[in-house]
Amino acid sequence: MKRNMPPVAIVMNMFYTGLGISRSLGEHGIPVIGLTAHRGIYGNFTRYAKLRTSPDSREEPELLLAFLLRLADELGDTAVIFPTRDDDVRFLDRYREQLGARFTLAVAERGALEACLDKQQTFLWAQKAAVASPRTWSITGIEDLHHILPELPFPCIMKPVSAHHWRQGSNWQVVGNRKAVPVPSPETLLTEYNVIAQAENRALLQEMVPGGDDCLFVAACYLNRQSELIAGFTAQKLLQVPERFGTGCILQTVDRPELLVSAGRLLRAMGFSGIAEVEFKWDSNDRQFKLIEVNPRAWDQHRLGNACGVDLVHVAYCDLLGLDRPLIPKQGAGQKWIADDVFFLLLLRSLWKREGKLRSYLRLAAGQRTYAIWSIRDPLPLLGFIATRFIPQLVKTISLTLLSFMRRLMGRKKGSIYENHLEKANCKN
Repeated sequence: MKRNMPPVAIVMNMFYTGLGISRSLGEHGIPVIGLTAHRGIYGNFTRYAKLRTSPDSREEPELLLAFLLRLADELGDTAVIFPTRDDDVRFLDRYREQLGARFTLAVAERGALEACLDKQQTFLWAQKAAVASPRTWSITGIEDLHHILPELPFPCIMKPVSAHHWRQGSNWQVVGNRKAVPVPSPETLLTEYNVIAQAENRALLQEMVPGGDDCLFVAACYLNRQSELIAGFTAQKLLQVPERFGTGCILQTVDRPELLVSAGRLLRAMGFSGIAEVEFKWDSNDRQFKLIEVNPRAWDQHRLGNACGVDLVHVAYCDLLGLDRPLIPKQGAGQKWIADDVFFLLLLRSLWKREGKLRSYLRLAAGQRTYAIWSIRDPLPLLGFIATRFIPQLVKTISLTLLSFMRRLMGRKKGSIYENHLEKANCKN
């Protein structure tokens, strides 16, 4: 590697988050290596990263460790590793001693990580830091559930204690591809828990904070090694897919400095350092923001920071390596981040089903926009997505729709033939 080149950044996985990290650093001339275990992923086509096929941290952690140690021998200089999923964070923490000797790891210390990844611990820390949060109950089995049932408010929400537990192996299919489970009644709770327990016995039950998706807000933070809040911005969710318990599809920057104060106080109490996304929900009944969760890493919509002038990924890279941090201006408001692949499919579905929501979706997307995949300076990821994912999925959907239509049509014809035979038989009698 050339001596005048800045240290390499290694990005684990090239989905929304990894593609965004590659762009944030690549735009500053920082060399990026993107690790991928999946062919055809849109982020694999970015011009801002050199792609390396590698084992996956979730499926093959020991093979990935060996891969990274070989990569360290190849690079020679110290490189920074950025995780993009909870599984990546767990992997870097598990092999912290081996990898920390060869790389700079963009993860917090173990105690702080556990406080973020274990939601029960998160809410205990929120109480210590005087950060408002919903009432929460932890269960480890059906006996616990029956014990606390009389005191539970309905509707409530069932969540994993650690999000990555529901995504391991076949668990994601068992839990129905759901990040959280709405529970309207005691009967539904017992039924849903019996399903969830097939994947993971431990779960959290939490009172439901009233309000729609637009009541959800994000405090995006970077804290240095002394747990001092160095940079941050705030945003509001405008649309989730699916609604209420899905993933943010459209977010907008807003000026809510009080959220950064609460998030900073919580993270400082934990002894956290690094990038974090702290999610809150406005409770219109109690007239206050309540903590929902903490993500101890870069997340899908972090590129909003680049759009509003607070690029947390670039700040983190410079701070971790002891370089001069960029100047942080006051964040702008009104910039939007859109998951373009999800949003486009949502528009098509709205047209197909004639739901009458098309105009409202388009209004939500209006304004200054940053997209998860599309970039005029980096167009190949979107073209790659269209060629490898969208067109095949569209053809499959159309084929299944036509097949279903033909089956219904054939069923009607068979029914008509049967009715004609029956009518003739009746006439003869």
